[in-house]
Amino acid sequence: MLPAVRPTIHPTDCWLVATCTNCNDSGSKGAGSEIALQADAGSNDSVLAASLTPEEAATLVAAIGILLGWMIARLLRKRDHATFVLARAPRLPIRALATHDDAWLTGKVRSRDPLLCPWFDISCVAYTYLIEKEVTTTRTVTDKDGKTRTETSTHWETVHSEGATQNFDLDDGEQVRVLLREADNEAMEDSGYSYQTMTRRHCATYLPIDADVSVLGVKLDDGTFGSLREVPLLVTRLSPKDRVKSSHSAEAWLFFFALLFPFAGVAVAAGIARRAETGEAWAIAASFGLIVWLPQWWLLTYNRLVRLRHQVTTAKKQISVELAMRHDLVPNLVEVVRAFTAHESSLLQSLAAIRSGEDVDAAVRDEPGALVAVRSVLLLHERHPSLLASELYRDLHERLWAIEEKIAHARSFYDDVVTEWNDRIEKFPSSTVASLAGCKEAPLFAAECDETLPPRLT
Repeated sequence: MLPAVRPTIHPTDCWLVATCTNCNDSGSKGAGSEIALQADAGSNDSVLAASLTPEEAATLVAAIGILLGWMIARLLRKRDHATFVLARAPRLPIRALATHDDAWLTGKVRSRDPLLCPWFDISCVAYTYLIEKEVTTTRTVTDKDGKTRTETSTHWETVHSEGATQNFDLDDGEQVRVLLREADNEAMEDSGYSYQTMTRRHCATYLPIDADVSVLGVKLDDGTFGSLREVPLLVTRLSPKDRVKSSHSAEAWLFFFALLFPFAGVAVAAGIARRAETGEAWAIAASFGLIVWLPQWWLLTYNRLVRLRHQVTTAKKQISVELAMRHDLVPNLVEVVRAFTAHESSLLQSLAAIRSGEDVDAAVRDEPGALVAVRSVLLLHERHPSLLASELYRDLHERLWAIEEKIAHARSFYDDVVTEWNDRIEKFPSSTVASLAGCKEAPLFAAECDETLPPRLT
């Protein structure tokens, strides 16, 4: 029979005294003997754990696991929306931006009056700088036998820190002012450590001039590039495609841990409460974890389907917006064609047939014909070189090219979201949730629309 132990805490010197009430083995001092265990000043958690009954400890472990799962599920929801925003924005040249366009831009960091990172003398637009010194600490500790000894340890301590950030110009041939001071800056480089002496060192992170970066944001009313509503200003060294992949990967890990922590917490709690010592006992404890894991998985999967359905609708509306913008250019396009190439009657008829996008399904069905007309306009200068001298044509060409680039991205993004939606409602095990929720497949955009966009005018 295991000895019963009643723990008490000495009020003056952090000794944990456990009274053994039935110690009968040859190595014990007899019933009622006391076993003294000294606890360090920072070991209050150990004392608290020793004072908990198995039932109390099990409840605490289960509560922590479930709470962590709930918190991570909330983070998962935010990450899912952030990934949607990152993936929705098209990659555009600065020249093609219109006011309130959210887009990915790529280019080099420029500044007329750059900052200078201390010690390292690096021209940059943002830096954080630290000076650290090595500190030696000595403390005296007393063991359970009352003997004292001296322990020495060393660590690095910050003695000075500073930082600065300034807005910069992003250059891809054209330039736009990026409001770096309000950005989520993921593009900083690490200098590593530079040792001034053996006990003093310097380190910094910085965003240097001429660095190649990708920037997500919105063109604001004043012409600068910043954040607006749900679209953040994000500066990164990754390509837009790789940054979206990174966000998808983080989302997958959050989903995993949102399921793991409740399962592990309840399984371990069941093991503690049942005083599991064998593999079979822990297997039974794991079955209790599954009782919590299944509802959590069901809820997370259902919520993901709800968000995907909303994203499909939003992506479809985005196509409608871009088609409407294209339709608004049609009268100007017709005037240009009539003025310079009056004999292009078939092109005029095709332009007149372009739909506004109010009926998205009808516009999608007619999109192959609209694309033929639009691409004919974009290539019209090849048949009529005199158009290159027309500022009106060049301006319309640039605006139409940008709109077509946005439409192409919107189509691709819509198809990506719809593909994920269809996969989740078709593949097991998420198909079980989708079936009960009444989810139906969504159609992809017309496959005939996959054509290469003609180049921009230089």
